Amino acid sequence: MKQFTIGYIQHNKYVYDAFLGPSINNLQGEFDILSTTSRNKPAKNYNEIISKCNTPYLILTHQDVTFSPNLLDKLKMTICALPDFGAIGMVGVDKQNNYFWSDSQQIYPLDTLDCCFIVIKPDDKLLFDNVTFDDYHLYVEDYCANIQRIRKKSVHTIFIDSKETPITLGYDEVYKNSKSFLNHHSYTLSKLGAQWGRFIEYKYKLMEKWPGICTT
Repeated sequence: MKQFTIGYIQHNKYVYDAFLGPSINNLQGEFDILSTTSRNKPAKNYNEIISKCNTPYLILTHQDVTFSPNLLDKLKMTICALPDFGAIGMVGVDKQNNYFWSDSQQIYPLDTLDCCFIVIKPDDKLLFDNVTFDDYHLYVEDYCANIQRIRKKSVHTIFIDSKETPITLGYDEVYKNSKSFLNHHSYTLSKLGAQWGRFIEYKYKLMEKWPGICTT
């Protein structure tokens, strides 16, 4: 029985072909793939993917992410250590607003995860709030708050191979040597800058809904 589904939004074919596509093509193990068009905003698209997922674990990833061929084995190791997890992901912040990237040293408990790469369990029957977060920002952070504060399940980083912090920006030389890591290549950030679009507006919405929350 397949354990994992990879879900993503078809936003930019050029980015997919440069990053996520090759990683999926080289990924070891059995898995399903679900995708949606970018006609709707991310939270609504992710809810559509959740409704169609038939595996215990769902990976929701941006197209500018790369990962190693043994990613599924590393996810299984993390899940074995955290069987009742609510969400695990590449990078996030803890309750003191300290950043933690996934690494081989330990699995870090977090307050929220960044939206670039997360793993959830469809059987938790928790959907993304696509009413409050009806744009491109903070829908994943809201999900993390809900699964942790209401459902009382944990949010953590993932155990990965590399001891090197997997940070790269855009199309750079690091990409050529990063195939053994879990990486976010920050395509949108490199083009639009930090806190692009309506980020600040949605951060206020998040803080109003979840007082004291920490985010990337």
